[in-house]
Amino acid sequence: MFIVIEGIDGAGCETQGKNLIKLLSESGKKASLIKYPDYDRNVGKIIRDFLYESKGLTPQQQFLLYTMQFVMDKKMIETKRKDEILIADRYFSTTLCYQTLEGIDMQMATDYAKDFEIEVPDAIFYLNVDPDIAIKRKHGEDKIKNFREKDFDFIRKTHQQYQMLVDKQVWGKWINIDGNKGIEEITKDIYNKITNIK
Repeated sequence: MFIVIEGIDGAGCETQGKNLIKLLSESGKKASLIKYPDYDRNVGKIIRDFLYESKGLTPQQQFLLYTMQFVMDKKMIETKRKDEILIADRYFSTTLCYQTLEGIDMQMATDYAKDFEIEVPDAIFYLNVDPDIAIKRKHGEDKIKNFREKDFDFIRKTHQQYQMLVDKQVWGKWINIDGNKGIEEITKDIYNKITNIK
């Protein structure tokens, strides 16, 4: 199957992705993790420059760059999801939040995904974290922050936008997860739900 972990900056998507792979592997299941955007690839390098070096990109350019990786990876995702549990740390669902806040039309975005046959996940697990908690977590990390992660107002807006995507079940099957719980508790919660997906 194909699972996506989503959430605002500081929600803990990366941590949960790694924890789930470990737990699934320990229980004898074949599982692998992919992360978006992938900064090591050509398109990813442009995205990294945009986020970390304030390289200006229009909402349309952002949308095309982010989605290009999903379009390029559709064959890989289609193949892997058949015989393993493939987990993505962020995906097209992130674009549906961030780039629509930048001005991209939601209907256009979902039509684009359909036209370019972007793989739809079996479930999108949304780590629903209070924005103030997420901001504290993010700023407790010993990592360089990109401009999005420094913009507290934008983080709060993404929280509202994600909630709308979950409430309306836009594009895929969204599953709300209480992200304010402890890390291990969240991992077990998602793990239990994954094992119950038919």
